[in-house]
Amino acid sequence: MIFGVACPVWIIVLYLYEIILRMKPALSRAGWYSLYSSLLLALCMLYSCVDPVSPDFAYLEGLVYIDALASTAPGASYVDIRKTTMEFGSQTNRFLSGASVTFINTSTALSVPLKEAEEAYVPPADFAAVAGETWQLRVVLASGEEYLSEPETIRSGVPLEDLHVGYTPELFYSGEFKRFIPGHRISADLQDPPGETNYYYWRFRSFEAHKFCKICFNSIYRSEGCIPWDTGSGPPLLDFYTYYCDSDCWRIRYSDEVQIFSDHFSDGKDIKALPVANIPLHNKENIVVELEQFTLSESAYQYLKTLKDLVDNNSGLNAPLPAALVGNLYNPADRDEFVLGRFTAAAASTKSVFIDRSAIPDEPLDDEVKPQVEGPEAPPYQVYTSPCAESRYVTSHRPPGWQD
Repeated sequence: MIFGVACPVWIIVLYLYEIILRMKPALSRAGWYSLYSSLLLALCMLYSCVDPVSPDFAYLEGLVYIDALASTAPGASYVDIRKTTMEFGSQTNRFLSGASVTFINTSTALSVPLKEAEEAYVPPADFAAVAGETWQLRVVLASGEEYLSEPETIRSGVPLEDLHVGYTPELFYSGEFKRFIPGHRISADLQDPPGETNYYYWRFRSFEAHKFCKICFNSIYRSEGCIPWDTGSGPPLLDFYTYYCDSDCWRIRYSDEVQIFSDHFSDGKDIKALPVANIPLHNKENIVVELEQFTLSESAYQYLKTLKDLVDNNSGLNAPLPAALVGNLYNPADRDEFVLGRFTAAAASTKSVFIDRSAIPDEPLDDEVKPQVEGPEAPPYQVYTSPCAESRYVTSHRPPGWQD
């Protein structure tokens, strides 16, 4: 779309069009073609002089943004609560801690409280909704504001049949790195049910071996956490120390893009090798990718379609949203308040695949920081370790499909 300086072009076009309408009855065929050609030439010259102007978006502070999912797959459900703000002159979405968050089954009146864990709210590890159930979200912020979602009924899921993995040094162009980045492309096979409209949403969780579970800056780690070090009773303090995990541990990454699909043109078809996820090469650690396929309601699909348009043009999910993305959330005490985000209840089909990345020649995206372990690593000296603290981003549970 052309904005701003392009407007005079269309005024001239309308003016020329009016002249043609008045002159057409008196023109011969040759005269008509001559005038038509002149008009096209004039338009081309005018268009070449027009510079597109990108639209400006107003950034509003203090807007609450809630991203929430209740899923039939254990470990897939979460709630993320943020507020738009300006920090040090930059636009950002700040996580709101201290909230009371609850999933409510409106059919049975069952309430499932969520706990805060590393900038997210998560239900118990074994929580799994069931297709056909209707769920609602309730959030009470630490400041007292209450937010509710409209109830949403979970549709029946569609199974994932198979996954395919392919590596490419140019997975997609990254605005952050200003170049094409390497990685793996995941595609899926599925049989779309005939005679019904289905909307799909894919996201992934990737699991990498996590060696160091704690980093202490200008301090050391003990059971109570990072504490100051008395340099008078030991060697000089380094800038930071890293501490090995005291058990097997895996780091979890999540999708950074929105992948959706409607079966409008493929109802009932056997869909093969549909691209559903991009896995950037953050490092060369072997990984397990767990793909989650959600079957959505139409309203959830339309919301994610809008979100996809924003994300694809605004540098990722963590970028500040340039427009009011209003979903099914509201403030019962103030219906006029704009509440960004959405609560989605959806059935999930999951499938995992192990990827060996040891032979990839390309350089990874993350800068590798050499660990600085406190103390010698050989007996009789003690090596301090840190527990693998369960969260949405770290787990001690062995992911399905992991290979040693």
